[in-house]
Amino acid sequence: MSEQVSCLLVELLTEQKKQTSLLEQIASQQILMIEVLADEQGEQDPDAMPLTYMDGSKVT
Repeated sequence: MSEQVSCLLVELLTEQKKQTSLLEQIASQQILMIEVLADEQGEQDPDAMPLTYMDGSKVT
C-alpha cells in the first residue's frame, strides 16, 4: 500500500511540474505581448483621449 501511495505522489508531483511549466510559459508570453503593445504606443500620452476605438474605427 505504501508503494501505491508513493507512486501516486510521484505522479502528482510530475503533473504539478508540468502545469507549473505551462503557467510559466503563458506568463512569459503575456509579458512579451504587453511589451509589444507598449512599444506600439510609442511616446503617446497614456492619459490622452484615444484616436481610435478598439475595433480600429476612428473616434469622431
